[in-house]
Amino acid sequence: MGSSVRRRLRWLAAGALAVIAAAVLAVVLLGSGSGGHHGAETGVPAGDTTSSVTRRTLSESSTVDGTLGYGSTLELYDRLAGTFTWLPSVGAVVGRGETLWRIDDLPVVLMYGTVPAYRALKQGISDGPDVIELNRNLIDLGFDPYGAITDDEAFDEATAAAVIRWQKAEGLTETGEVELGRVVFAPGARRVTAVKVTLGQDPPGAAAPTETTPADTTPAATPEPGAGKSPANKPASKSPGKGKGSPGKGKGSPGRDKEKPANEKPAKEAPAKGEPAKEKAAKDDPGKSEPGKESPGGGASAGEVVLTSTSTQQIVQLKVKPEQQQLARLGETVTVQLPGGGDAPGRVTEVGTVASEASSSDDEPKGNSGESGESTIPVTITLNHHVAHLDEAPVSVELVKGVRRNVLTVPATALIATAGGGYAVEALAQDRRVTVPVTPGMFAGGYVQVEGAGVREGMTVIESQ
Repeated sequence: MGSSVRRRLRWLAAGALAVIAAAVLAVVLLGSGSGGHHGAETGVPAGDTTSSVTRRTLSESSTVDGTLGYGSTLELYDRLAGTFTWLPSVGAVVGRGETLWRIDDLPVVLMYGTVPAYRALKQGISDGPDVIELNRNLIDLGFDPYGAITDDEAFDEATAAAVIRWQKAEGLTETGEVELGRVVFAPGARRVTAVKVTLGQDPPGAAAPTETTPADTTPAATPEPGAGKSPANKPASKSPGKGKGSPGKGKGSPGRDKEKPANEKPAKEAPAKGEPAKEKAAKDDPGKSEPGKESPGGGASAGEVVLTSTSTQQIVQLKVKPEQQQLARLGETVTVQLPGGGDAPGRVTEVGTVASEASSSDDEPKGNSGESGESTIPVTITLNHHVAHLDEAPVSVELVKGVRRNVLTVPATALIATAGGGYAVEALAQDRRVTVPVTPGMFAGGYVQVEGAGVREGMTVIESQ
Protein backbone atom coordinates (compact mmCIF):
# COMPACT_ATOMS: atom_id res chain seq x y z
CA MET A 1 0.00 0.00 0.00
CA GLY A 2 1.32 3.35 -0.92
CA SER A 3 2.11 6.14 1.51
CA SER A 4 -0.67 8.34 0.13
CA VAL A 5 -3.28 5.70 0.89
CA ARG A 6 -2.03 5.34 4.47
CA ARG A 7 -2.23 9.10 5.04
CA ARG A 8 -5.83 9.15 3.78
CA LEU A 9 -6.87 6.36 6.21
CA ARG A 10 -5.35 8.21 9.20
CA TRP A 11 -7.32 11.38 8.32
CA LEU A 12 -10.59 9.42 8.09
CA ALA A 13 -9.98 7.76 11.50
CA ALA A 14 -9.25 11.12 13.15
CA GLY A 15 -12.44 12.61 11.71
CA ALA A 16 -14.51 9.69 12.98
CA LEU A 17 -13.11 10.11 16.50
CA ALA A 18 -13.92 13.84 16.47
CA VAL A 19 -17.52 13.13 15.46
CA ILE A 20 -17.91 10.55 18.26
CA ALA A 21 -16.44 12.96 20.87
CA ALA A 22 -18.83 15.73 19.82
CA ALA A 23 -21.79 13.40 20.09
CA VAL A 24 -20.80 12.28 23.59
CA LEU A 25 -20.35 15.90 24.72
CA ALA A 26 -23.79 16.82 23.40
CA VAL A 27 -25.40 13.94 25.27
CA VAL A 28 -23.70 14.97 28.52
CA LEU A 29 -24.73 18.60 28.15
CA LEU A 30 -28.32 17.73 27.34
CA GLY A 31 -28.51 15.34 30.25
CA SER A 32 -27.24 17.90 32.75
CA GLY A 33 -30.12 20.28 31.90
CA SER A 34 -32.94 17.78 32.34
CA GLY A 35 -35.45 18.56 35.22
CA GLY A 36 -36.38 14.89 35.54
CA HIS A 37 -32.81 13.90 36.20
CA HIS A 38 -32.53 16.75 38.77
CA GLY A 39 -35.46 15.37 40.68
CA ALA A 40 -34.03 11.90 40.62
CA GLU A 41 -30.66 13.12 41.89
CA THR A 42 -31.94 15.45 44.68
CA GLY A 43 -34.98 13.49 45.81
CA VAL A 44 -37.26 16.58 45.67
CA PRO A 45 -40.41 15.97 43.56
CA ALA A 46 -41.11 18.55 40.88
CA GLY A 47 -43.16 21.44 42.31
CA ASP A 48 -42.28 20.76 45.95
CA THR A 49 -40.02 22.89 48.15
CA THR A 50 -37.77 22.31 51.11
CA SER A 51 -37.50 23.79 54.57
CA SER A 52 -35.49 23.20 57.72
CA VAL A 53 -36.29 21.95 61.21
CA THR A 54 -35.96 25.01 63.45
CA ARG A 55 -36.47 25.90 67.11
CA ARG A 56 -39.13 28.50 67.90
CA THR A 57 -41.77 29.45 70.49
CA LEU A 58 -45.33 28.48 69.58
CA SER A 59 -48.38 30.18 71.09
CA GLU A 60 -51.86 28.72 70.65
CA SER A 61 -54.78 31.14 71.12
CA SER A 62 -58.54 31.46 70.84
CA THR A 63 -60.29 34.54 69.44
CA VAL A 64 -63.12 36.06 71.50
CA ASP A 65 -65.23 39.05 70.43
CA GLY A 66 -65.83 41.99 72.74
CA THR A 67 -66.58 45.71 72.97
CA LEU A 68 -64.16 48.58 73.47
CA GLY A 69 -65.26 51.21 75.96
CA TYR A 70 -64.39 53.00 79.18
CA GLY A 71 -64.50 51.71 82.74
CA SER A 72 -65.66 52.77 86.19
CA THR A 73 -69.05 54.38 85.54
CA LEU A 74 -69.99 57.01 88.12
CA GLU A 75 -72.88 59.46 88.57
CA LEU A 76 -71.97 62.93 89.86
CA TYR A 77 -74.48 64.77 92.05
CA ASP A 78 -75.15 68.42 92.84
CA ARG A 79 -75.70 69.51 96.47
CA LEU A 80 -75.89 73.30 96.06
CA ALA A 81 -78.74 75.74 95.51
CA GLY A 82 -78.75 78.10 92.57
CA THR A 83 -78.94 77.97 88.78
CA PHE A 84 -76.77 75.98 86.39
CA THR A 85 -74.82 78.53 84.35
CA TRP A 86 -72.24 76.29 82.68
CA LEU A 87 -72.14 72.59 81.85
CA PRO A 88 -69.47 70.45 80.14
CA SER A 89 -70.03 68.76 76.81
CA VAL A 90 -70.32 65.01 76.35
CA GLY A 91 -66.89 63.52 75.79
CA ALA A 92 -65.10 66.20 77.82
CA VAL A 93 -62.48 65.01 80.28
CA VAL A 94 -62.31 66.74 83.67
CA GLY A 95 -59.22 66.33 85.80
CA ARG A 96 -58.18 67.18 89.35
CA GLY A 97 -58.95 70.78 90.27
CA GLU A 98 -60.98 71.42 87.12
CA THR A 99 -64.59 72.58 86.92
CA LEU A 100 -67.34 69.99 86.57
CA TRP A 101 -70.16 72.55 86.27
CA ARG A 102 -70.97 76.07 87.47
CA ILE A 103 -73.87 77.22 89.65
CA ASP A 104 -74.60 80.95 89.82
CA ASP A 105 -71.36 81.33 87.85
CA LEU A 106 -69.32 79.70 90.63
CA PRO A 107 -67.45 76.43 90.00
CA VAL A 108 -68.09 72.97 91.40
CA VAL A 109 -64.64 71.42 91.40
CA LEU A 110 -63.44 67.84 90.94
CA MET A 111 -60.95 66.48 93.45
CA TYR A 112 -59.63 62.94 93.64
CA GLY A 113 -60.83 60.56 96.33
CA THR A 114 -62.85 57.41 96.87
CA VAL A 115 -65.10 58.67 99.68
CA PRO A 116 -67.87 61.07 98.55
CA ALA A 117 -68.18 64.44 100.27
CA TYR A 118 -70.78 64.19 103.03
CA ARG A 119 -70.28 67.30 105.18
CA ALA A 120 -68.89 70.81 105.15
CA LEU A 121 -65.16 70.90 105.77
CA LYS A 122 -63.86 73.49 108.23
CA GLN A 123 -61.73 73.89 111.32
CA GLY A 124 -63.03 72.02 114.33
CA ILE A 125 -64.56 69.05 112.51
CA SER A 126 -63.53 65.53 113.44
CA ASP A 127 -60.89 63.68 111.48
CA GLY A 128 -62.12 61.60 108.60
CA PRO A 129 -61.33 60.25 105.13
CA ASP A 130 -62.87 63.35 103.51
CA VAL A 131 -60.37 65.56 105.37
CA ILE A 132 -57.51 63.35 104.21
CA GLU A 133 -58.73 63.60 100.60
CA LEU A 134 -59.04 67.39 100.81
CA ASN A 135 -55.56 67.85 102.27
CA ARG A 136 -53.92 65.61 99.68
CA ASN A 137 -55.68 67.40 96.83
CA LEU A 138 -54.70 70.83 98.15
CA ILE A 139 -51.08 69.65 98.30
CA ASP A 140 -51.15 68.09 94.82
CA LEU A 141 -52.77 71.21 93.35
CA GLY A 142 -50.02 73.42 94.79
CA PHE A 143 -52.04 75.29 97.41
CA ASP A 144 -49.68 74.29 100.25
CA PRO A 145 -46.47 75.80 98.85
CA TYR A 146 -44.70 75.94 102.21
CA GLY A 147 -45.45 72.39 103.27
CA ALA A 148 -47.46 73.54 106.26
CA ILE A 149 -49.89 70.61 106.07
CA THR A 150 -48.08 67.98 108.09
CA ASP A 151 -51.07 66.06 109.42
CA ASP A 152 -53.33 65.20 106.52
CA GLU A 153 -55.94 63.71 108.82
CA ALA A 154 -56.74 67.00 110.53
CA PHE A 155 -58.39 70.20 109.32
CA ASP A 156 -56.21 72.76 111.08
CA GLU A 157 -54.91 76.26 110.35
CA ALA A 158 -52.63 74.96 107.61
CA THR A 159 -55.57 73.37 105.79
CA ALA A 160 -57.67 76.52 106.23
CA ALA A 161 -54.86 78.64 104.73
CA ALA A 162 -54.57 76.27 101.76
CA VAL A 163 -58.35 76.39 101.28
CA ILE A 164 -58.23 80.20 101.18
CA ARG A 165 -55.57 80.08 98.47
CA TRP A 166 -57.70 77.62 96.50
CA GLN A 167 -60.84 79.76 96.93
CA LYS A 168 -58.97 82.84 95.73
CA ALA A 169 -57.78 81.02 92.61
CA GLU A 170 -61.34 79.82 91.87
CA GLY A 171 -63.00 83.20 92.46
CA LEU A 172 -64.83 81.96 95.54
CA THR A 173 -65.43 83.79 98.81
CA GLU A 174 -62.30 83.31 100.89
CA THR A 175 -63.74 81.75 104.03
CA GLY A 176 -61.28 78.94 104.66
CA GLU A 177 -64.25 76.54 104.72
CA VAL A 178 -65.47 74.20 101.99
CA GLU A 179 -69.26 74.03 101.82
CA LEU A 180 -70.89 70.73 101.05
CA GLY A 181 -71.29 70.43 97.30
CA ARG A 182 -68.51 72.80 96.27
CA VAL A 183 -66.14 69.86 95.81
CA VAL A 184 -66.98 66.48 94.26
CA PHE A 185 -64.64 63.59 95.07
CA ALA A 186 -64.09 60.90 92.41
CA PRO A 187 -61.40 58.20 92.04
CA GLY A 188 -59.71 60.01 89.13
CA ALA A 189 -60.26 62.06 86.02
CA ARG A 190 -63.77 61.71 84.65
CA ARG A 191 -64.96 61.48 81.06
CA VAL A 192 -68.46 62.91 80.63
CA THR A 193 -70.86 60.46 79.01
CA ALA A 194 -74.18 62.27 79.60
CA VAL A 195 -75.42 65.61 80.94
CA LYS A 196 -78.66 65.17 82.89
CA VAL A 197 -79.58 68.84 83.46
CA THR A 198 -79.87 71.95 81.29
CA LEU A 199 -78.56 75.49 81.53
CA GLY A 200 -80.85 77.70 83.57
CA GLN A 201 -82.25 74.76 85.50
CA ASP A 202 -82.34 75.01 89.27
CA PRO A 203 -80.70 72.26 91.31
CA PRO A 204 -82.88 69.86 93.35
CA GLY A 205 -85.22 71.38 95.89
CA ALA A 206 -85.04 74.78 94.24
CA ALA A 207 -87.65 74.32 91.51
CA ALA A 208 -90.39 71.94 92.57
CA PRO A 209 -92.53 72.69 95.64
CA THR A 210 -92.54 70.07 98.35
CA GLU A 211 -95.12 69.09 100.90
CA THR A 212 -94.96 70.81 104.27
CA THR A 213 -94.98 68.63 107.36
CA PRO A 214 -95.05 69.69 110.99
CA ALA A 215 -91.34 68.94 111.05
CA ASP A 216 -90.84 71.48 108.27
CA THR A 217 -92.61 74.26 110.12
CA THR A 218 -91.07 73.82 113.52
CA PRO A 219 -88.33 76.32 114.45
CA ALA A 220 -85.98 73.37 115.14
CA ALA A 221 -85.73 72.63 111.43
CA THR A 222 -83.08 74.48 109.47
CA PRO A 223 -82.98 75.05 105.72
CA GLU A 224 -81.23 72.40 103.67
CA PRO A 225 -78.70 73.33 100.96
CA GLY A 226 -80.35 73.36 97.59
CA ALA A 227 -83.69 74.27 99.16
CA GLY A 228 -83.20 78.02 99.36
CA LYS A 229 -85.83 78.62 96.69
CA SER A 230 -88.20 75.87 97.76
CA PRO A 231 -91.63 76.59 99.20
CA ALA A 232 -90.77 73.87 101.70
CA ASN A 233 -88.86 76.48 103.71
CA LYS A 234 -91.82 78.64 104.55
CA PRO A 235 -91.73 80.54 107.84
CA ALA A 236 -92.74 78.68 110.95
CA SER A 237 -95.65 81.06 111.46
CA LYS A 238 -97.55 79.12 108.82
CA SER A 239 -100.67 77.72 110.35
CA PRO A 240 -100.34 74.01 111.13
CA GLY A 241 -103.95 73.58 110.20
CA LYS A 242 -103.11 74.32 106.58
CA GLY A 243 -100.68 71.44 106.11
CA LYS A 244 -100.96 69.74 102.74
CA GLY A 245 -100.89 66.17 103.99
CA SER A 246 -103.99 64.02 104.19
CA PRO A 247 -105.12 62.61 107.56
CA GLY A 248 -104.43 59.09 106.44
CA LYS A 249 -100.76 59.87 105.70
CA GLY A 250 -99.79 61.65 108.87
CA LYS A 251 -99.16 64.90 107.02
CA GLY A 252 -101.99 66.87 108.61
CA SER A 253 -102.02 69.17 111.60
CA PRO A 254 -101.49 67.87 115.15
CA GLY A 255 -105.18 68.35 115.81
CA ARG A 256 -106.05 65.77 113.19
CA ASP A 257 -103.71 63.11 114.47
CA LYS A 258 -106.41 61.90 116.84
CA GLU A 259 -108.47 60.85 113.84
CA LYS A 260 -105.80 58.52 112.48
CA PRO A 261 -106.63 54.83 112.21
CA ALA A 262 -105.29 52.64 114.99
CA ASN A 263 -102.98 50.82 112.58
CA GLU A 264 -101.23 53.97 111.39
CA LYS A 265 -97.43 53.42 111.44
CA PRO A 266 -95.65 55.55 114.07
CA ALA A 267 -92.90 56.34 111.54
CA LYS A 268 -95.35 58.51 109.64
CA GLU A 269 -96.20 60.69 112.65
CA ALA A 270 -94.66 64.04 113.42
CA PRO A 271 -91.48 63.97 115.54
CA ALA A 272 -91.96 63.58 119.24
CA LYS A 273 -91.74 66.63 121.40
CA GLY A 274 -88.15 67.64 121.86
CA GLU A 275 -86.92 65.54 118.95
CA PRO A 276 -84.94 67.73 116.47
CA ALA A 277 -86.63 67.88 113.11
CA LYS A 278 -83.39 67.19 111.27
CA GLU A 279 -82.98 63.90 113.20
CA LYS A 280 -86.54 62.97 112.18
CA ALA A 281 -85.66 63.77 108.55
CA ALA A 282 -82.51 61.69 108.73
CA LYS A 283 -84.49 58.72 110.01
CA ASP A 284 -87.08 58.98 107.25
CA ASP A 285 -84.58 59.73 104.47
CA PRO A 286 -81.23 57.87 104.61
CA GLY A 287 -80.01 60.07 101.77
CA LYS A 288 -79.86 63.06 104.10
CA SER A 289 -76.84 63.73 106.24
CA GLU A 290 -76.66 61.87 109.50
CA PRO A 291 -76.92 63.66 112.87
CA GLY A 292 -73.59 64.97 114.05
CA LYS A 293 -72.16 65.46 110.57
CA GLU A 294 -71.47 69.04 109.78
CA SER A 295 -73.20 70.39 106.70
CA PRO A 296 -74.70 73.72 105.66
CA GLY A 297 -78.03 74.15 107.38
CA GLY A 298 -77.65 70.92 109.32
CA GLY A 299 -78.25 68.50 106.44
CA ALA A 300 -78.42 68.28 102.64
CA SER A 301 -80.62 66.30 100.32
CA ALA A 302 -79.16 63.53 98.23
CA GLY A 303 -79.08 65.93 95.30
CA GLU A 304 -79.66 65.42 91.62
CA VAL A 305 -77.59 63.59 89.06
CA VAL A 306 -75.90 66.24 86.94
CA LEU A 307 -73.43 64.13 84.97
CA THR A 308 -72.80 60.49 84.27
CA SER A 309 -69.16 59.72 83.71
CA THR A 310 -66.56 57.04 83.24
CA SER A 311 -62.88 56.85 83.97
CA THR A 312 -60.51 57.77 81.16
CA GLN A 313 -59.04 54.27 81.11
CA GLN A 314 -60.08 52.31 78.04
CA ILE A 315 -61.18 48.74 78.59
CA VAL A 316 -62.54 45.82 76.60
CA GLN A 317 -65.53 43.93 77.94
CA LEU A 318 -65.74 40.25 77.04
CA LYS A 319 -68.34 37.62 77.83
CA VAL A 320 -66.68 34.23 77.51
CA LYS A 321 -68.24 30.82 77.69
CA PRO A 322 -67.66 28.92 80.94
CA GLU A 323 -65.38 26.45 79.17
CA GLN A 324 -63.21 29.39 78.03
CA GLN A 325 -62.82 30.86 81.52
CA GLN A 326 -59.44 29.22 82.04
CA LEU A 327 -58.13 31.12 79.00
CA ALA A 328 -58.69 34.47 80.74
CA ARG A 329 -56.05 34.44 83.43
CA LEU A 330 -55.84 37.47 85.73
CA GLY A 331 -52.83 39.61 84.87
CA GLU A 332 -52.25 37.84 81.54
CA THR A 333 -51.04 40.00 78.64
CA VAL A 334 -53.32 39.81 75.59
CA THR A 335 -53.54 41.33 72.12
CA VAL A 336 -56.65 43.28 71.12
CA GLN A 337 -57.40 43.34 67.40
CA LEU A 338 -58.90 46.72 66.46
CA PRO A 339 -61.43 47.49 63.72
CA GLY A 340 -59.80 48.19 60.38
CA GLY A 341 -56.57 46.46 61.34
CA GLY A 342 -53.98 47.14 63.97
CA ASP A 343 -53.39 45.68 67.42
CA ALA A 344 -53.31 47.10 70.94
CA PRO A 345 -51.72 45.38 73.94
CA GLY A 346 -53.79 44.91 77.07
CA ARG A 347 -53.98 43.03 80.33
CA VAL A 348 -56.72 40.94 81.94
CA THR A 349 -57.73 42.94 85.04
CA GLU A 350 -60.97 41.24 86.08
CA VAL A 351 -62.44 37.79 85.60
CA GLY A 352 -65.93 36.96 86.78
CA THR A 353 -66.52 33.90 88.90
CA VAL A 354 -70.25 33.40 88.33
CA ALA A 355 -71.80 32.59 84.97
CA SER A 356 -74.90 34.57 84.05
CA GLU A 357 -77.46 34.09 81.35
CA ALA A 358 -78.12 37.06 79.08
CA SER A 359 -81.79 37.93 78.83
CA SER A 360 -81.50 39.50 75.40
CA SER A 361 -79.01 40.27 72.67
CA ASP A 362 -78.75 43.82 74.04
CA ASP A 363 -76.82 42.43 76.98
CA GLU A 364 -74.13 41.02 74.74
CA PRO A 365 -71.12 43.04 73.56
CA LYS A 366 -71.33 44.06 69.93
CA GLY A 367 -69.90 41.28 67.80
CA ASN A 368 -69.93 38.77 70.65
CA SER A 369 -70.02 35.22 69.40
CA GLY A 370 -72.28 34.03 72.22
CA GLU A 371 -75.98 33.68 71.52
CA SER A 372 -78.73 35.30 73.57
CA GLY A 373 -79.59 33.22 76.60
CA GLU A 374 -76.22 31.45 76.66
CA SER A 375 -74.36 31.42 79.98
CA THR A 376 -71.30 33.64 79.92
CA ILE A 377 -68.68 34.97 82.33
CA PRO A 378 -67.64 38.66 82.23
CA VAL A 379 -63.98 39.46 81.60
CA THR A 380 -62.43 42.94 81.66
CA ILE A 381 -59.25 43.82 79.77
CA THR A 382 -57.47 47.12 80.37
CA LEU A 383 -55.58 48.58 77.43
CA ASN A 384 -51.99 49.66 78.00
CA HIS A 385 -52.37 52.70 75.75
CA HIS A 386 -55.26 54.91 74.70
CA VAL A 387 -56.81 54.20 71.30
CA ALA A 388 -58.29 57.35 69.78
CA HIS A 389 -61.71 57.69 68.16
CA LEU A 390 -62.91 54.20 69.05
CA ASP A 391 -65.74 54.03 71.56
CA GLU A 392 -68.21 51.14 71.81
CA ALA A 393 -66.40 49.57 68.86
CA PRO A 394 -66.40 45.79 68.28
CA VAL A 395 -62.97 44.23 68.78
CA SER A 396 -61.44 40.77 68.98
CA VAL A 397 -59.11 39.50 71.67
CA GLU A 398 -56.59 36.69 71.38
CA LEU A 399 -56.73 34.62 74.57
CA VAL A 400 -53.72 32.33 74.83
CA LYS A 401 -54.47 28.64 75.33
CA GLY A 402 -50.88 27.52 75.72
CA VAL A 403 -47.24 28.28 74.94
CA ARG A 404 -44.39 25.96 73.91
CA ARG A 405 -40.98 27.58 74.11
CA ASN A 406 -37.83 26.64 72.20
CA VAL A 407 -39.28 23.52 70.59
CA LEU A 408 -38.36 21.82 67.29
CA THR A 409 -40.84 22.80 64.57
CA VAL A 410 -41.50 22.25 60.89
CA PRO A 411 -44.00 23.91 58.55
CA ALA A 412 -47.40 22.25 58.90
CA THR A 413 -47.25 21.38 55.18
CA ALA A 414 -44.23 19.15 55.84
CA LEU A 415 -46.22 16.81 58.10
CA ILE A 416 -47.56 13.64 56.42
CA ALA A 417 -49.80 10.86 57.68
CA THR A 418 -48.48 7.32 57.62
CA ALA A 419 -50.37 4.10 56.91
CA GLY A 420 -50.31 3.06 60.56
CA GLY A 421 -52.13 6.16 61.72
CA GLY A 422 -49.01 8.01 62.78
CA TYR A 423 -47.14 10.96 61.34
CA ALA A 424 -43.80 11.55 59.69
CA VAL A 425 -41.76 14.03 57.71
CA GLU A 426 -39.81 13.37 54.50
CA ALA A 427 -36.23 14.46 54.96
CA LEU A 428 -33.28 14.65 52.56
CA ALA A 429 -30.23 12.60 53.45
CA GLN A 430 -27.41 12.69 50.89
CA ASP A 431 -29.85 13.61 48.10
CA ARG A 432 -32.14 10.75 49.06
CA ARG A 433 -35.61 10.97 50.52
CA VAL A 434 -36.07 9.25 53.85
CA THR A 435 -39.22 9.02 55.97
CA VAL A 436 -38.68 10.06 59.62
CA PRO A 437 -41.46 9.19 62.10
CA VAL A 438 -42.45 12.12 64.36
CA THR A 439 -44.92 12.88 67.13
CA PRO A 440 -46.68 16.19 66.48
CA GLY A 441 -47.36 18.66 69.30
CA MET A 442 -48.85 22.16 69.25
CA PHE A 443 -50.01 23.71 65.97
CA ALA A 444 -49.71 27.51 65.78
CA GLY A 445 -48.91 30.14 63.17
CA GLY A 446 -48.52 27.61 60.34
CA TYR A 447 -45.97 25.52 62.23
CA VAL A 448 -46.19 22.30 64.19
CA GLN A 449 -44.07 21.05 67.05
CA VAL A 450 -42.36 17.72 66.24
CA GLU A 451 -40.55 15.19 68.38
CA GLY A 452 -38.80 11.97 67.37
CA ALA A 453 -35.54 10.05 67.58
CA GLY A 454 -34.54 10.93 64.03
CA VAL A 455 -35.43 14.65 64.19
CA ARG A 456 -32.65 17.16 64.62
CA GLU A 457 -32.34 20.93 64.27
CA GLY A 458 -31.27 22.02 60.77
CA MET A 459 -32.57 18.86 59.03
CA THR A 460 -33.94 19.55 55.52
CA VAL A 461 -37.56 18.46 55.05
CA ILE A 462 -39.83 18.45 52.00
CA GLU A 463 -42.95 20.62 51.93
CA SER A 464 -45.78 19.38 49.77
CA GLN A 465 -47.52 22.01 47.69
